[in-house]
Amino acid sequence: MKVISFLNIKGGVAKTTSCVNVAAELGKQGHKVLIMDLDPQSNSTKYLNMYNPSTKGTYELLTGEDIKIQGTIYENLWIVPANINLIMSEAEILADTKKARETRLKKWLNSKNEDSFEYILIDCPPSLGMLSINALAASDYVIVPLKIDKFALDGFEYLMSSIQGVKEEFNDKLKMLGILITMDRATTINREIKQELRDELGDMVFKQSIRDNVAVIKSTFNTTPVIYFNAKANASKDYKSFVEEMKQCLI
Repeated sequence: MKVISFLNIKGGVAKTTSCVNVAAELGKQGHKVLIMDLDPQSNSTKYLNMYNPSTKGTYELLTGEDIKIQGTIYENLWIVPANINLIMSEAEILADTKKARETRLKKWLNSKNEDSFEYILIDCPPSLGMLSINALAASDYVIVPLKIDKFALDGFEYLMSSIQGVKEEFNDKLKMLGILITMDRATTINREIKQELRDELGDMVFKQSIRDNVAVIKSTFNTTPVIYFNAKANASKDYKSFVEEMKQCLI
């Protein structure tokens, strides 16, 4: 079982899109995959057309209730959904001093080994509060989706420092798997910034990037992962290639 968090403290970087489509591609390849939606915006849940405010999900899990993992219509893909209650979870976890706050998700996942998921992908919120700390404490790896722009690395040092802090205090096996460049455009300025990122960060940047593609936007409106919505779209091809590169990094 490999647990991978998708995390960036900046929004609008295709974090949810990447988490869902990587999960869907892994499932399509025959791997048993679970998505955990820890973002109060519930975008992974909504992207898979699984949103129901009355369905118990990550909020209830973190506050100690029993939940049921939800199946999706896609091959080998399950989800622990988010609902509107997740907004309240940060304050409730902090207020509850009787139970460990940072490792609740980790303990729950450790109890689910019998479900034999090969991959568990966590869609983190764009912040470094208690939800993201729980995700990192439970994860083996972190992937940071990054949109190419002038401010691409704003907050990156703080993010890396925070990941290191969680590693030292709660999860010594946590590793930075890499940076996934998203919404990549074939412009001169994009190529220049991308090269600067590679020069500065080296092998930390995945070779495969995800091209900017209108098919992704259409797929979200259709509540269908782009790899199923339009398998021939550039983004679908890119996610498929990225999954192969990611799997090689996990060997």
